Amino acid sequence: MSNVGTFAEFIGSKVNKVRWKPDDLMASTMFVTGSWDNEKDNALDLWELTSENENYAKDFPPKLLDRVQQNGNVTQIRFLDNKFVAVSTDNGSVKVYRIIGENEDSNIRLNEVMAWETLHSFGKGQRCSCKDLAVCNYTLATVGDDYKLNVISLNTKQIHQVLEGISSSPLTCICFLTDAEVLCCNSLSQMKLWDLRVATSSITANINNFTQTQVPITCVAQHPSQKHFIFTGSEEGDVGVWDMRTNSLLTTMSSGDASSLTEIAFHPLEPDHLFTCSFGGRLLQWSSKKSYMCRIDPGDMEYSNFWVNTDKVKTRLSINDVIQPIYMPINSLDIQKQQLICGADNEAVYFQRNLKL
Repeated sequence: MSNVGTFAEFIGSKVNKVRWKPDDLMASTMFVTGSWDNEKDNALDLWELTSENENYAKDFPPKLLDRVQQNGNVTQIRFLDNKFVAVSTDNGSVKVYRIIGENEDSNIRLNEVMAWETLHSFGKGQRCSCKDLAVCNYTLATVGDDYKLNVISLNTKQIHQVLEGISSSPLTCICFLTDAEVLCCNSLSQMKLWDLRVATSSITANINNFTQTQVPITCVAQHPSQKHFIFTGSEEGDVGVWDMRTNSLLTTMSSGDASSLTEIAFHPLEPDHLFTCSFGGRLLQWSSKKSYMCRIDPGDMEYSNFWVNTDKVKTRLSINDVIQPIYMPINSLDIQKQQLICGADNEAVYFQRNLKL
């Protein structure tokens, strides 16, 4: 079978999040999935690709190594390193698990090491969703339906800061801009940058109007090498490119698919390739046309980032489907080395080993 083939496996539950286990030296053979809309049976699952050689067809179906029940829909999964993974739910909780037993092939499992059961709530025991979480250097930040931003030190296992009432509309996503600055996005197309170095809550930037119609920002990603560039996905399927040095929107890109973007991610090694998945069931690769990249002077740093060239982006941008549209929401994707995985509401995970770049 072709090395660029796509493989799929139905796992029996809707996949809301999927993440590769990091591996610095080799392509990862493990990943985790988090389910949703499965009544009281939602879980965090740890999987392993089954092939140990170059026979890609044997990688799927993957082997289920462990399953940990979750009290609610899984809303986000983030690895802290290659051992620890953080998971949030719509029940307001965040838990951290350690992958243990990797030297014992028959007994690899997830072990809970930290938990915050009521991190987000409306008070009086009424829990609410933890909408998103972000991790930077063993600091964890969360936002929830209670309009609250929590900052947790994973070294001390203590909640370091709590900022309340940080938004006038529901919060949707979060990311670290630096290790001391957190960017929060909401459903009114607003972004707020919070400085965690001050004792009291302080906004260092307040950016409004992602578009003229205030379309909700649904997902956010930071450029892998030029950290001041932020990319946002919208409910109408557009991608916004922001320069946080000037708090300005450089350009807005559209694929022609008006369905809401569910996740946005860069290729970690080739940041001129951006990937999005959508509520409409499409997994897209946004990239610069090769003819343009070949003409760039390697010494011209201004043009080394394709996305900065607003005059070129719309004429040199290539957008292609990575897999055939499935016409059900694709909720999550992740890329590690040259392999991609995504999860969807059709209870399937899709795996592609060698991406075409």
